[in-house]
Amino acid sequence: MITTIAILAFFGVLLVILETFVPGGIAGFFGVAFILVAVAAAMWADELAHWSHLERVSLAGAVLLLSSAVCLIWLRFFAVRFFHRAFTLEEKSAPPSPPPPCVLGEEGTAISELRPLGRAEFSGRRFEVRCLDGFAPAGSRVCVAGHEPGNLIVRMLT
Repeated sequence: MITTIAILAFFGVLLVILETFVPGGIAGFFGVAFILVAVAAAMWADELAHWSHLERVSLAGAVLLLSSAVCLIWLRFFAVRFFHRAFTLEEKSAPPSPPPPCVLGEEGTAISELRPLGRAEFSGRRFEVRCLDGFAPAGSRVCVAGHEPGNLIVRMLT
């Protein structure tokens, strides 16, 4: 019977540990249920009828204490430290890029249709642009009206 209690507690702890990998609460619920069944078996098993009440309570307490200690050690030292990088999203953003080397008012040519986003060429360099006029056909003359992150703001020249 001691072997059965140990197996129940072992599988309960394994299911609680599995809960750190598979969220949803089902594995943790059944893990705790297995541990409680092991405690109940320690208290009321007929095979342990020759044990005193104090010995049965001590066995049940040992099952609870050992199971709790293993789960807490797993969560405190192994799950958090070893799997932290794999399961935790960390914000990493690039520093803001400096404004493109285009002067306000510089003239260029639209390479693609600007509706309103597209590409334009200024002094032999190509940039992503946003047209303030909404639409500009490819090949039209544009001038730089401003900067925004990732884009130049342009106006179509008439």
